Amino acid sequence: MNTTRHARSASAALVLAASAVGAANLAHAQANSSGNNSSVQLFGLLDIGVQALKSSGSDTRYLVNSDGNTSSRFGVRGTEDLGGGLKVGFWLESAVAVDDGTSGATSTNNKDSVSGGLTWGRRATVQISSADWGELRLGRDYVPSFGNLTTSMHPFGTNGVGSSGLLFYPVPAGGTTARTSVRASNSIGYFTPSGLNGFYGHAMLALGEQGAGPTRKDGQLTGVRVGWRNETFNASAAMSRTRYATGDYTQSNVGLSYKWGPAKLMALWGRNEIGITSTTATMLGTQWEVWPQGELRFAYTWLKAKNVASDANQIALGYVHDLSKRTALYGNISRIDNKGRGTRFNVGLATTVPGGDSGGVEAGIRHNF
Repeated sequence: MNTTRHARSASAALVLAASAVGAANLAHAQANSSGNNSSVQLFGLLDIGVQALKSSGSDTRYLVNSDGNTSSRFGVRGTEDLGGGLKVGFWLESAVAVDDGTSGATSTNNKDSVSGGLTWGRRATVQISSADWGELRLGRDYVPSFGNLTTSMHPFGTNGVGSSGLLFYPVPAGGTTARTSVRASNSIGYFTPSGLNGFYGHAMLALGEQGAGPTRKDGQLTGVRVGWRNETFNASAAMSRTRYATGDYTQSNVGLSYKWGPAKLMALWGRNEIGITSTTATMLGTQWEVWPQGELRFAYTWLKAKNVASDANQIALGYVHDLSKRTALYGNISRIDNKGRGTRFNVGLATTVPGGDSGGVEAGIRHNF
């Protein structure tokens, strides 16, 4: 690890955060003095735990690792009430790896990975909203098709050894490594207003911002998500398509959840297509309240692959215990079995044996502020 580079990155992040907070506090004070209704909030979440990973053909590996339950983050956000039901706001949010203090890699152009990540790689947006017509949001943000992969439709969301991302994310193929299964930069997004009798929607256009030539459309994403929900039921469908000269990437999924007594029953279907290749995953699971502070989580997923990798299935079991409204303890255990001669899928430690399995157990603590 290049400790000098990481130290500089961490220092830069702290300087930018301090500058953002200072500027926000100044703007807040000025707004209050002029009678405007505005607010600025510094927020974050830290999640850290220990993991033991084992896969076919390898020894057990022990880790101190972040994000076993929820993604760690640090951010600043604010809103200003312009009157007449119109509001403007901003949101700056950075990833934090609590185990070593770094941030993760990301992409500025929806095509190439950037080493060291972006300072505000989780989200960087300015938005304007109205209760009448909804919200217009510009910057780096979640793509519409990511919404169904979170804990709204999957018991574990996209974190830990039970993560939906292990089988619901794309497999690189034909020279295309998709960077837009979670977020996209240079985006223009629209969210429908609340109060539409339970209906909701999200549409996005994100620009790849490439130069002239055959790859000029690379990284350009279009996506949409529509759904309906009430106090017990939630259903939505989404699709996002990102253009690449080496093969377009299409992510589509459908999620359902139903609150039945203490249990929240969930079903999720998702397909990732790159050129002539595809992976299709289906999950059945639940979040079950076993007492006021405790929740059991279970998910079983099976994946079918076409012209890439191989079939696989995954089983995951977890428990979350709330110590307070801001702090929780958790534990998860999961196993992935690759079918045929496949070796692609794992919970964090790759198998070296064709058709091998990969398993992991983890326990940790999550605290938000």
